[in-house]
Amino acid sequence: MMKTHTKLALILSLSSVTLLCACSSSSMYEPSGNPLLDLRNPELLERDRVAAAQAAWVEVEQGIRDRERTRYAMKNLAWSGGTDTELRLVIIDILMSDRSTEGDADSRAMARLLLPTERDQEAVRVIAYHAVESGWDELIPSFVRSLSRPIPGVPDQDRAEFEAIQRLSGDFPIERVVFDVFLNPTQETATQQENAVLRSGDRTRDQAWGLLGRLDQSGEMRDQFISSVDIADERIDAQSRELIEDLRMARDELGVLPDTSMEVAWLGSLRHHEDARNRAQNEQWWAETRSAVRSLQDFQRQDLRLRNLEPIRWVHQNQPGWLNLDREGVFGLLNSRLRGRTVHKRKPGRGEEPRLERLGDWIDRMSWGDLLTVLVVDQSLESEQVQKQLFTQRALDKKDDSTEYGGVIESGSQFDWRAVLFRPRQRDRISDERFVASDDMFRFSDRSLAHYHFHANERNNARHAGPSIQDLRNALASQRTGVVLTSLSSDELNADVYFGNGVVVDLGVIDSRSH
Repeated sequence: MMKTHTKLALILSLSSVTLLCACSSSSMYEPSGNPLLDLRNPELLERDRVAAAQAAWVEVEQGIRDRERTRYAMKNLAWSGGTDTELRLVIIDILMSDRSTEGDADSRAMARLLLPTERDQEAVRVIAYHAVESGWDELIPSFVRSLSRPIPGVPDQDRAEFEAIQRLSGDFPIERVVFDVFLNPTQETATQQENAVLRSGDRTRDQAWGLLGRLDQSGEMRDQFISSVDIADERIDAQSRELIEDLRMARDELGVLPDTSMEVAWLGSLRHHEDARNRAQNEQWWAETRSAVRSLQDFQRQDLRLRNLEPIRWVHQNQPGWLNLDREGVFGLLNSRLRGRTVHKRKPGRGEEPRLERLGDWIDRMSWGDLLTVLVVDQSLESEQVQKQLFTQRALDKKDDSTEYGGVIESGSQFDWRAVLFRPRQRDRISDERFVASDDMFRFSDRSLAHYHFHANERNNARHAGPSIQDLRNALASQRTGVVLTSLSSDELNADVYFGNGVVVDLGVIDSRSH
């Protein structure tokens, strides 16, 4: 494999050729001859501004121009979303190449703050090149945060962050490096204000675990890592110790290990909810769920997720015979319930494959726990109380064209189900085709069966029946069970249940006239 140093240098040199050859359009404005003024002038051609940036830096290196003021002007452009892409890349390259004592320190600080949110992969490559060249190993947590954001179609190992982490860590296994970042997320170079205001430590820890879940999909390495931690180690902060204990409890008592940062937050809320009453209910739920999981056979425990635990708990208490079914048995029972129901497939968008929404389409992708979860969701949607609540909420949604509505399905005693509505807050009202779950909804739903939302912006939404691409992405991040309820007519809702792994099962039509 090409060395990181050489590979990134090649990428950078190719990018530079693109920069110098870009921008053939004309402009009525001419350079003034003052590099810094020209650099700041958005009316100039981009090639003239690139040349001005390079000329200004030559003057800095020659001692003609003030370094700090020039860096300040360039940093403003680097941080601005309005700066042309190629000019911005040249500026970042110039800043990161500054080897003066003050420039080197300033570049490190800038890279540390830029990487966690930087979307331009060319900019990340430029930073990675200079970080490896200069040995900026304190940037490893920032590269972890950057790598934690997946890029569709781009394997992790082909990304500049991946190579930078490996080179800066001395070629240690990247999974171990990422776990160490999870365990010790606070960057020594970050200011107290960054950690307090930006919550850089918390965000780093969360995103490191999410990345580790992607790198270690089997969970075997994470299992070994959390088992090897010495909780008494004084170098581990209190929050990390608490998290390790929570992860061990989830693994040992419930048979699950979270994959994403949102799942870790879900586990933390189950264990340490801020509300005393809710915390007590969670403790009771945990005890009941632990008993239910202990009754399972080994094959039933395979690939269990947090989303499967409430269905298992409910079945253990209300339909214990279902726990005697093997995978084929659960599939057969569910398939017989769904047979004959009308399926409304979502019309695929441009470039999308035709949707698969029948249970049989997914039999090879569904664990015993997910099959049981769909069965219990279907059971909950047969509740007359839930159906009445859903049609009432659908009517409210149709009157509100600022957002979609949604909530959580939760169980009470025996077959007492309810659909709890959470109207989006004002700041979360993006459009009538988008539902944004509030923090309150997540805090409320520790023990819920599923999250749901409506597609009800038109009289007949049949072509939108089923989860959108964004819905599936949200489910992948949260790892919650999702249900989308699509308005077909004044009397009908179509129900689809879906998971973050792409599984979508159409449960058919709910008809209000059947009540």
